[in-house]
Amino acid sequence: MLPFYQASPLRCLPLRGSSPSQGSDKCVRNSEKKIDHFETRLAGIEQMLRDLTTSINRQTPSTSTPGTNESGPDPHLFRASYSSVSGDVPSGSGFCDDEVNDQADSEFEGHSSMAAQTVFASEFLEQAVAKTSLRELNPTMESALASLQQIVSMQNRTSAHESRFLHAKPLPRGGIRELPMPPMHLVIALLREIKEKPPITFTLICGFIAIENFTARCQKVYFATEDYSLATFGIVNALLYFLIQEKAEEPSMAELRKYHTLCRDNLETALANMPLLMAPRKENVETLLSGVTYAVEISKLTLAWQLNTAASIMCQTLGYHRQPVGQPIDETKASLFWFVYMFDKALSLRFGRASTIQDYDISIPRAFGVGVRVPDEAWKVVLNQWILHAECMGKVYEQLYSPMALTKPVEHRAEAARQIILRVDELARDREILVLHMRGKGLISGDMRNPYSMDMCFMSDEVMHYASLSLIYRALPAPPGVPGTFNTECITSARKAFKKHHECMQLISKNTGMTAGYIHWTLFYVPFVPIIVIFCHIIETCDMEDLRRLGEFVDSLQPICNISEAVDRFYRVGQVLNNVARLYVEAKAQQQQDQDMIHLNDGINTYLSQLGFFPDTPFINNTNDGDGDTGMDINQASQLGNWFSGNRHILGLVEEDPSEFEPRVWAAMVGP
Repeated sequence: MLPFYQASPLRCLPLRGSSPSQGSDKCVRNSEKKIDHFETRLAGIEQMLRDLTTSINRQTPSTSTPGTNESGPDPHLFRASYSSVSGDVPSGSGFCDDEVNDQADSEFEGHSSMAAQTVFASEFLEQAVAKTSLRELNPTMESALASLQQIVSMQNRTSAHESRFLHAKPLPRGGIRELPMPPMHLVIALLREIKEKPPITFTLICGFIAIENFTARCQKVYFATEDYSLATFGIVNALLYFLIQEKAEEPSMAELRKYHTLCRDNLETALANMPLLMAPRKENVETLLSGVTYAVEISKLTLAWQLNTAASIMCQTLGYHRQPVGQPIDETKASLFWFVYMFDKALSLRFGRASTIQDYDISIPRAFGVGVRVPDEAWKVVLNQWILHAECMGKVYEQLYSPMALTKPVEHRAEAARQIILRVDELARDREILVLHMRGKGLISGDMRNPYSMDMCFMSDEVMHYASLSLIYRALPAPPGVPGTFNTECITSARKAFKKHHECMQLISKNTGMTAGYIHWTLFYVPFVPIIVIFCHIIETCDMEDLRRLGEFVDSLQPICNISEAVDRFYRVGQVLNNVARLYVEAKAQQQQDQDMIHLNDGINTYLSQLGFFPDTPFINNTNDGDGDTGMDINQASQLGNWFSGNRHILGLVEEDPSEFEPRVWAAMVGP
């Protein structure tokens, strides 16, 4: 998959070789097309609201049947225009950015076999709503069904904006040299500080660029005697962005926040104007990798995947993954490769796509070299562990959840899962030894104000450890003879992830920047499946303790919703899941006495089955009897693939445009 990059959506410049009036005419035509497109979308939303209102107000059962024209709202009404990140769009190229947005195919995000049944689910829900006097029920119940309907209908649509650079600025006539930069005295002070002792977050996020290299780039930009490249400009602004971000958390540094915003705008401008067919050069890899880090930081994971794919191709083209014949390894290039590798494995699992880097093709040592500067050598051990953990995550997708893996017998996947679990547990034991060592050196102090403390790093690693285990254990069927989808280890790992999450939140509750980093890098960057596992377990068992756990997890996000749009969306999705789970448990308890509750449960069950969370046919685990288990293997593989796909869809809602959610439904479910 080749990435495409898009410049600022606000720019509309004349085409090369055309007159200004021709360019203006073209922009006018495209503006008219965009207005028509908005009108079409608004008409679709109005029709959807009319259909939904009609279904709610009906007092007699619907007579529509599958295949008729009287089905529920067309899920395609929710579809937004999608813009790929466009290619090279420099200042004079002149493409009206919005022209690219008119039409695009849906992006592929792995296994999605249940999406084809969305229309049936809409019809089924409409009938269930008609059979149930919703006006006499709790309004939350009505909203829960409508929210499920909307979430299901959004499975096969693509977001219109997650890959755009919304803060990119038009390039001045004189080029990037005319763009404003933070004051020189501030930059000099920052460079002196990181040279003496680089802060932890900077080391982790930007460890692929040596401090001496960064200093030289700053000199090129601030003391320019000749033109410097767009890549150099992007790297300088990316690293200043992260350095200032740490300092801006201090109360006395409020003035720095405007420079933080300035660096963000400059970085997006540089990335938006990078050419599509870039020469494979180290500097370009560094720029792309800086963009990946920034994209993860702001939870634009689709953009991160696209940028990292380009960086991965360059690294392999340049041979950074191979042991040079008769020459020592260039540690700087190897470091670049390993950062790309870690992003690749995590994002591949996150999106359910094949990795762009194959482990059998790597010949350099799986470790950062001695030339990589860190505040303490123990940090290098941490980075090396992350490489090994990324390798495990690559195997999780390849051996457990990929289309090829799902064609294998259940026992084949189970054995692969057990081997990965052994490796993950081994890494956890190594981490515990490292924690004891660092505590003895005072590097783990419990003081989150200390920029050199490693407390948060290890605590978030524990959350990711249990989240990863819950995903791996999910591939193991429940013990023979036990009805249900989830084995005990999967549920236990998910519960432990919730527990560690609460410990992290208590530790960092007063540090907004650290809280944002934890949420974006721990809950969003890798698939945080515990929320889905616990939700599904509640639906399957009506476990009240897990219902409490889910509610507490969602409540922990409420005070930090203003950190970013992604956190707010994740909170809203969590609220929907929590309300649906609570409603389901209540309806299950009352269905013996209340016929309406039976219909309500049927509607919920159908929608959850379309998300892969509730099997269409129950799966009973039995002991293997030989050749007769082929059907069971297929059933288990189908359920596993559907669950993985639904999990990705739910977690992917953090990238959706909030305006795409039907306002009345979400307002009723989660409040203003």
